[in-house]
Amino acid sequence: MQAVPKAVSAGGVGVRNPCRLILESASARRMLIRFTRLTNERHRLEFIRADGTSETHELETRSTLLHDLVHFAVETEAALKASFYGRLASGTTYETLLPEPPTSAEGMQTEAVVGLIQGIAKNDAWSGIDPTGLAESMAASFRASGQEPPVWLTGELLVRVRERLRRVQGEWRATPFHQTLALEFA
Repeated sequence: MQAVPKAVSAGGVGVRNPCRLILESASARRMLIRFTRLTNERHRLEFIRADGTSETHELETRSTLLHDLVHFAVETEAALKASFYGRLASGTTYETLLPEPPTSAEGMQTEAVVGLIQGIAKNDAWSGIDPTGLAESMAASFRASGQEPPVWLTGELLVRVRERLRRVQGEWRATPFHQTLALEFA
């Protein structure tokens, strides 16, 4: 079956709209992540898992949106399955994840990398950064703190993360109020 472009409104009804495309395909997805713009200050975050279970949370945009989008970019590009979105996809609830720091090596490494990338993205500082040098610097930071750096942390990965994050942020900026940006986490 061929992928069909569909836009998703806040109510979940698919309508054809070339500005708000997601791909619904015959392949099984692990989780659909939906960000609905409510106001400039608030958004709704919804997770729809492959098993049909879902969660919806209204969040403050300024402090959470960029972090969640960076997680999506990093976890998707690095094909991570045991970090934030991977754990949500496997059934762990959002409320369970928030107060507890990750305990797995992958989860801890991901949080550290996401935090560093979030700082770069927040300050729009990508232009002066050499991705390979940044990856090496991040790896050195892990080693300096007695931790093993993630094997997936490379300059090539950081380039892909930067591009995916830019695309997703652009899609979010183009999302009108009460409309939804839908992302697939596989």
